[in-house]
Amino acid sequence: MKEQKNNILKLNKGKDKPVKEKKTSGKRFSMRSIITGSFLEREGLLKQLPFILYISLLFVIYIANSYYGERTIYQIELNKAELIELRSEYITAKSRLMTGTNLSKVSEKLKPFGIYPSHTPPGKIFVKKTDNE
Repeated sequence: MKEQKNNILKLNKGKDKPVKEKKTSGKRFSMRSIITGSFLEREGLLKQLPFILYISLLFVIYIANSYYGERTIYQIELNKAELIELRSEYITAKSRLMTGTNLSKVSEKLKPFGIYPSHTPPGKIFVKKTDNE
């Protein structure tokens, strides 16, 4: 009995406190187990499999989200360039319309048809009210 106790407990360098001997488990994680793939055979991995799948799914979602963000930024940049081009076309068309609708330009365009601008201002037309209305 005393021999078993000595095997389990060791004296801590002459002190009276017994120290339990560390047990070395047969489950060691090493580079060799990673390379050979033997760590996949353990039962603990099966318990952790749902969590590993969840983390893998999160990685896939994260990567997809980053691609989606990059594509969205690219589309925004394309739309900005198109907006600048359309704005310049709008300003050009607006300035052409403003210069084309001036009274002098319109009168020049209508001279071949015999239409001239009036030099007298328009007069007011007065209508007398009758009792029937």
